[in-house]
Amino acid sequence: MTVIKGVVERVPKELEAAGAGEVSPSGALVTAVRRAVLDEFRTRAQFAGRLAEIDALLWSKAGGSREVVAGAMTAHLRELRLLRVTEPEASDRFVVTEGEGEALELLSPAYVDELTGKVILAGQLRRVAGPAGMKWGEEA
Repeated sequence: MTVIKGVVERVPKELEAAGAGEVSPSGALVTAVRRAVLDEFRTRAQFAGRLAEIDALLWSKAGGSREVVAGAMTAHLRELRLLRVTEPEASDRFVVTEGEGEALELLSPAYVDELTGKVILAGQLRRVAGPAGMKWGEEA
């Protein structure tokens, strides 16, 4: 709904910029709508990426008010339909940065745009000693 609203707001400006008088109305309209939709998705991708970076930073830092901030961020992510992935089993969404061993430890979550299915920000995992399949946070 938000994307459509943004498109509707941009179409008149894009029609004017495309010189709708010089091009057939249907051609100018199609071009303007396409440009407006692409601009909206670029804007969403930039915003979602920055929000994911902020949440990843907050998530990885310990602090007294971490739970309050994390709860607020979780609500914002959910409203924007951004998924925070914290399970290492979704390995195509993570980069293994360091370490040795069969188990994986979560360093930072991955973020996925639920609207497009695209990874916005890859998560980071570290290999640690322990049995394969051990979840992060478990003791060996």
